[in-house]
Amino acid sequence: MMAISPLLLSVVLTVVLLVHHVQGFAAGKGFGASSSSGNKSVIGGDRFKSVCPADPATIKQFDSTLVSDDADGSSDNNDTWVAVYRSKNNLPSVFVRDSFFDAMAVATTAQGGDSQTLVSVQEGTGVISGNLQDAKPVAVARLTASKDNDNISIIDSMRCTLKKEETDFDCDGGSEHAEAIGACIDELVLSYLQRYLETESSNEDKRKLHFDGGIRFRGTLVSGRLLEARGFREATQLSADMHSHESDFDGALQKYAERSTSREISKSPGARDRALKIISLLSKIDRDEDQKRESEEEDDDEGESDFDPWASVKRYL
Repeated sequence: MMAISPLLLSVVLTVVLLVHHVQGFAAGKGFGASSSSGNKSVIGGDRFKSVCPADPATIKQFDSTLVSDDADGSSDNNDTWVAVYRSKNNLPSVFVRDSFFDAMAVATTAQGGDSQTLVSVQEGTGVISGNLQDAKPVAVARLTASKDNDNISIIDSMRCTLKKEETDFDCDGGSEHAEAIGACIDELVLSYLQRYLETESSNEDKRKLHFDGGIRFRGTLVSGRLLEARGFREATQLSADMHSHESDFDGALQKYAERSTSREISKSPGARDRALKIISLLSKIDRDEDQKRESEEEDDDEGESDFDPWASVKRYL
């Protein structure tokens, strides 16, 4: 038998290993021994891309009941919308699956959707293909002023077409639904922080925004877990907007710092970049002054608020 030189043997082994890694990357497994072997839905990179602020016309494509017909951006200039789309990094089988389930949902669902539901039905798949006007988002949400105070904002109108029951532990949050909703939360937190810093530097705007307790959210079992993973705290007092969670300066700084260095989040470059941007903006805020504003506003609300959470019950007593 012909002897094989050590150099030739090492070259052959190198080529075999390289081919193995390339095949693994093409299947969405990534490089390295620690990468997941069960990821069959993404080629590499982010599953979703977000646009914030989103055009109201885009939100109407998702659900026409979320935006009024005369909303052209002038009447609701304080509202900020975010739209999340599927990126082109997903495998073709994902788009085929979504198109099939969308067609089945349209065929078996009565037309004229209910805007109060948390899962909306739409035709087609929200895929970024170069022209965002032709694409439809898979998740949307809004940041608007709270009814309690102009200095407080609330995240509402959150909708997602993806099924929360379909879990995928390769996704950020354990499912595509959670990853899309998490992207909405991150983008709106970023938008609030940018507005916060612009207000501080503006001499015309006399509002005193504060991040600590400045963002409120009416959470569900799914979104509540995502909020807590981003440093939001549970509400301790009832209010007219009936929120369940509110932003926390120290909690957000800690949780987003953990997300920016997490190996699990590193699978999604977009999520890591958003976490780093949020940390950067938080570092520009005076923590003591921010928390002082929040405590002063709480004292004012306690003295002026006439909201009675039991008012609807007392009339039956």
